[in-house]
Amino acid sequence: MITSATSRHTTYGLIQLHPNGTIQKVNEEGKRLLLSQENETNYLFHRIKNKEIKTKLHECFMGRSNEFIVNIDSQPYFFLFHRTFKEQRLKQIHIYMFNIHSLQSSYDQNNWNNHLLSSIGEMAAGIAHEVRNPLTSVKGFLQLMGQSYKEEYSQIAQSELERAIHILNDLMSVTKPEFAQEQRTTFNLCFEIESVLLLFQNQLYQIHVNKNFQNESALIVGRKDQIKKALFNLIKNAIEAMTDGGTLILEQFEDARYIHLNISDTGIGIPKNKLRLLGTPFFSLKEDGKGMGLAQVFNAIQTNHGKIRVTSEEGKGTTFLLSFSKTIKHSDSFLGGNGMINTVDSKVELSNFLSDNLDFYTKEWVQYLEKSKNYLVSLLRENGDEDAFAEFGNPIMKLVAQNIIELKMEDIMDVARERGVKSAKTEFPIHLAWELFQSSRGIIWNAIRAFYNESNNTLTTDEFFALERSVNDIIDLYIDSYTAYFVNYKEELLKSHRETVDELSVPIIPLADKICILPIVGNVDTFRARKIREKTLIRVKEIKAQQLIIDISGVPFVDTAVVNHLFKIVKGIKLLGCSTILTGISAEIADTMIELGIEIDNELTTKSDLQQALQEIQQFSNKK
Repeated sequence: MITSATSRHTTYGLIQLHPNGTIQKVNEEGKRLLLSQENETNYLFHRIKNKEIKTKLHECFMGRSNEFIVNIDSQPYFFLFHRTFKEQRLKQIHIYMFNIHSLQSSYDQNNWNNHLLSSIGEMAAGIAHEVRNPLTSVKGFLQLMGQSYKEEYSQIAQSELERAIHILNDLMSVTKPEFAQEQRTTFNLCFEIESVLLLFQNQLYQIHVNKNFQNESALIVGRKDQIKKALFNLIKNAIEAMTDGGTLILEQFEDARYIHLNISDTGIGIPKNKLRLLGTPFFSLKEDGKGMGLAQVFNAIQTNHGKIRVTSEEGKGTTFLLSFSKTIKHSDSFLGGNGMINTVDSKVELSNFLSDNLDFYTKEWVQYLEKSKNYLVSLLRENGDEDAFAEFGNPIMKLVAQNIIELKMEDIMDVARERGVKSAKTEFPIHLAWELFQSSRGIIWNAIRAFYNESNNTLTTDEFFALERSVNDIIDLYIDSYTAYFVNYKEELLKSHRETVDELSVPIIPLADKICILPIVGNVDTFRARKIREKTLIRVKEIKAQQLIIDISGVPFVDTAVVNHLFKIVKGIKLLGCSTILTGISAEIADTMIELGIEIDNELTTKSDLQQALQEIQQFSNKK
């Protein structure tokens, strides 16, 4: 049973809920704003008549938000979602609804006089200061001209009058912008930022510019020259705020409705008590500033239906946050208003449809493979994947169902990593995996077509292409991640195998005390030669060898780069106090050495073969 919570002069809506979402109490304003006519259920989401509010309240129940603003009957309302806990358990939920205009009117009734007088006084002082200076000069020169006429006095007086007129014109351009308005057009925001930055090349030599543009092709609608002039003034102010150098940060990103641009500096910052005055004509923190630049910035952004906010901290810097409405081209995936809510509802239903029918379409997919790509079915059976698909369903279709409402990249990549590494371990050919992915894409779109044929949902052209992009982005992310993890595992495995082979291919064998042999067998490329050099020097150092025999009779061919590596081994070994005997030099290698101009000196002894070197070492040992 719902009870009404009424009070005198109630200006806000209030609903009290049980944690399970059933309505316990509601006042008359809450009923009017939120609930449909009485029916058999007290469950909140079955009673809400506004789809946008239903979606946003769902976000609140999910813990993603505690407040939001929506329009009801052309009036903006602020919704506050509040949870009450008792002994760490959720006891009640209260939803408050406030008319923003009423709140503002109430606040203004109490504070309008002080603010109005303050604003008028500040503006009047600015106007008086800026206009008084040139008029004082004119008055002085007129007095001088009364005593003795000089053309120079007349020119200066005229110049000062023009200055006063220019100041008043600046003020008029802010207060009466419709006098000179250009046509609205669609243009690229990031391109205009780049063109403005080019104008400051000479001033940026001690300032680091950090650009982070999420979508460089983002388009906005507005009066391009007005907005470009506003960007110029903001960037100019940011640079001038960093007299000793710093960082200028330009960030562009977007959400469902707006393209946002943040312009930040690491300069001197703005005192908190001065922030509210920014954009007021004739208010400036510069000694020689007139305060018209920021006034024109605020005017340009607001008259182009944009939003502008400022945050600042003294000694750390200032950030101007600009927001522009998206063009239709950039809003097709976020249709706004009821259209967007309808799209969201449609996606929820589609997600449920794909989840509920996962087994059916998985079987249809396997039947297609058995009929058209039987060789893939055989591989799936060998790897045990066929049984897994029968139990858990097509993994890509499952991911689409889980991510079509909200993309969760980490979850998709986790599944891709697991399957990509498994396929790499079981030697599943990647080109056949791609065939499976494309066949999965086809069956997913068959399921989506069936959903829209069987349901009452319809799509406009824009909504269809937005859905197409959303679904294919999920599938492509999975395929790209799978491929990356598959290839990465293979590369790591190959690297590990090569390191093992490299270890085995440098067998330094001790023959006697302080004497060892390095037999090199097989083809030697530059990579292997470098590894032999590195490991030989380390091993010689470890065993404290005094003589090393390098036998290359088992090497069929050695190019010039490899010969260079071999003689680098000789030089390195000598630095370690070890002499070298090189055996098994073929005629081809000897010819290469001649071409390179390598001469045999006391660093290296050569023998025709390994047997000769061993005999001489034995004879030398016997003499000792």
